[in-house]
Amino acid sequence: MHQLLIISHDIVTEKLAGPGMRYLEMARVLSSDLDVVLAVPGDTSLQVPGVRFSTYQFEQPAAVYKLIEACDVMLISSFILEKFPLLTKYQKRIVVDLYDPTILENLHLYEHEPIGVQEVLNTQVVQFTNRLLQTGDFFICGNERQRDLWLGMLAANGRLTPSAFAIDPTLRSLIDVVGVGIPERRPTGDPILRGIHPCVEADSRIVLWGGGIWDWLDPLTLIRAWPQVLNTHPTARLVFLGARHPNLLVPPHAMAQRAQDLADEIGEKNRTIIFYDWLSYKQREALLCESDIGVMLHSMHIETRYSIRTRIFDYFWASLPILITAGDVTSEWVEQYRLGEVVTPQDIEGTSQALSRLLEKPKSTWVQAFAPLQKVFSWKKVVEPLRRYCLEGGTSPYRASSQVSGQSSSLKTGLARARYILNREGWRALVSRSWGFIKWKLSQR
Repeated sequence: MHQLLIISHDIVTEKLAGPGMRYLEMARVLSSDLDVVLAVPGDTSLQVPGVRFSTYQFEQPAAVYKLIEACDVMLISSFILEKFPLLTKYQKRIVVDLYDPTILENLHLYEHEPIGVQEVLNTQVVQFTNRLLQTGDFFICGNERQRDLWLGMLAANGRLTPSAFAIDPTLRSLIDVVGVGIPERRPTGDPILRGIHPCVEADSRIVLWGGGIWDWLDPLTLIRAWPQVLNTHPTARLVFLGARHPNLLVPPHAMAQRAQDLADEIGEKNRTIIFYDWLSYKQREALLCESDIGVMLHSMHIETRYSIRTRIFDYFWASLPILITAGDVTSEWVEQYRLGEVVTPQDIEGTSQALSRLLEKPKSTWVQAFAPLQKVFSWKKVVEPLRRYCLEGGTSPYRASSQVSGQSSSLKTGLARARYILNREGWRALVSRSWGFIKWKLSQR
């Protein structure tokens, strides 16, 4: 079997954020056709049939290079190339995962730093993203809207060449969509809140914020709307699954503290609003089963347009009616399939009314609406482009062309342009244009 090495930049333990969850489920599904090794930073106690786990440390690259030697295809993302720059020296096929548009996230993550610091950090992330785009043989991204973004950046990095187009006019063999999937089995688990937590009675209606409270999200509008929701639904309980990233190396996001401070200010923290640092992967599944509504709000900004919210797929999986802000692709799916309520950004009144409407209906009435999406987004179907590439794809014939030096690239471009003018307009035109170019260059000195 072909061996696929997935090098996760995020931890894969009992507590998982979006990237770790993505790579775990991806490895699980692909293991039926490939020999999958999932390399993760730090230790892990997880065991998945068919998947071999290997641990590494960022400061000890030899272990990763040894894994690369044994694989046929490696999947990398984020800053992995910066940590292990020698991975390009191996004659292995490289898949680059562009699911997480770090450039856009960092605009929010560092917006409170001095502008000079922001500019330096932005330059760095653009540079390492360009190196990823120059390095890969095959690229995957989160959705079609993202694919348009990455096609533009691939074009800027010299990857949309005539040879690439001749091989595949759709360019699906260069970059395709491998987003987030839904397990084929139904979620299971015994209650961990209802009738157990001191603030959650047996008849409580649980509204779940099922992921991290990141700086580019908007829990504040939800919390400001919450008192109005309680006026009509006093048994409602708002639960935040992740106030602190499970990977302790990830700096805390300011929005998480702002959300807790606001909940305290309105007098509902640890009463009707509950915050967890992070729940384990299994506990999160149990919480999905006992929740009544899933919610994810954001402000309107550039990260929103190109995002794909991993935890929304948890709501799809558990058939939870969804409250979501308009503007991203998942909100369009909620509208298209009538899976809940879509509100405008930062609309406190609209959010309270929409959430109240959702609380008026039992969760069971929504189950059938989710059936089509659970088929469309099954993990097996979602990973098919990656599986196909691992089994049938090759090294990109135009990968090297994106890594030529600026001087040689300019020389090649000039010669190609000269041939074009000579063939189309003749030698007189070539001499005339060349002399005009020389005079222009001399005038710049």
